[in-house]
Amino acid sequence: MSHISQTYSDLLAQLMQLANHQSSLSLPQILDTPTDSAEVFSFCKAVMDEGQRHSTELWAAHMTPATSSASILGQVLAGLHNGNLLSAQLYPLLQQIEQQLISWFCQLFQQQYGHFTAGATYANLEALWQAREQCSNQSKLVYGSHASHYSIAKACQILGLQFQTIATDENDKMLPAALEQACKKQAPLAVVLTAGTSACGEIDPLKKCIAICKAYGGWSHIDAAWGGALVLLKEHQALFSSMTEADSLCVDPHKAFGQPKPCGVLLYQRPLQSLFSAEASYLTQQPLQSLPGSYGGELFLPLWSSIMFNGVSSLRKQIEQRLSQAEQFAMQLELRSDWWIHHSCTGIVCFQPNTTINKLDTLLALGYLSRAKVNGRNVYRAVFSAPNTQAATLITALEPFL
Repeated sequence: MSHISQTYSDLLAQLMQLANHQSSLSLPQILDTPTDSAEVFSFCKAVMDEGQRHSTELWAAHMTPATSSASILGQVLAGLHNGNLLSAQLYPLLQQIEQQLISWFCQLFQQQYGHFTAGATYANLEALWQAREQCSNQSKLVYGSHASHYSIAKACQILGLQFQTIATDENDKMLPAALEQACKKQAPLAVVLTAGTSACGEIDPLKKCIAICKAYGGWSHIDAAWGGALVLLKEHQALFSSMTEADSLCVDPHKAFGQPKPCGVLLYQRPLQSLFSAEASYLTQQPLQSLPGSYGGELFLPLWSSIMFNGVSSLRKQIEQRLSQAEQFAMQLELRSDWWIHHSCTGIVCFQPNTTINKLDTLLALGYLSRAKVNGRNVYRAVFSAPNTQAATLITALEPFL
């Protein structure tokens, strides 16, 4: 017990040190004249230090990985270029890069069309917008599990649709029987399935649910923002074969591909339509029914640079590395404790200590863990979003509490 108390005291000391360091910094003021360079550089250094937590062996709080030097080079290239692909004819090289990457994603996920977005929140909104405009079903109902990303409910509110949750199993996977029952009662405009839930990384039964959705004339959308990265691994190809049947899906390379934000992709089976009554005579092509307005290489040049310099194999190795660490962490936790533990195939490990003492909460502020709910159960969550995160180091931090 004294060992636990000592370690707990050490963690509190780290938190105090972190808090004192942050409180000692003063945000430079906005002035008419330039701010002192030394003051600005000092604050920039502190901002960089703050972001370095993503590179440590103990970072497992959220889906925010460290980025590679090749990706950062892509960000710099995007800033130097600063072109707008609404006038794509002026930037043929940038357009070629974008089309090359979209073709690669379409081939991976067996979809016909696609474009980059700033992330899954925008992609989910746009997918439901497309469903509303293109689907012959006049329903305003959108079905999804309570574990769907919050952006789904937000998108429904924006679009004037009604989001209704479908029951799940104990690990937050949608129950096909419950979806079938809801569809029989009232056919939906769309069904949103999740491949990698935010809380525990679980994947809905895609094949069965897509078939049910189609049987009732609905639009099927897969939010694969987190779990979509598994498409690069051979052992998960069977899972993604069913994604071919979906009307649309999205994936966020800035989560599980280790890319900087913003980098999201929306893929779909039907071509986009032109916007209604859009006055844009200054453009050579009429804008399409998509959310992105002005955009350039910031959405995809970091990913392109990463692939060009390191190859797709580097992305695959990163994914394999972090999944391996997640598996080792879950195994060690099972060996050393009698806690409730859930390990998903997407690299998230959730657990619930069998004690009312919440001393593990000290690990949250340090970025070691986060908290979530899985089917109403309050749990701690370790997210293996970066290859730097080490299971052994994380277990060492948890050791005094096991």
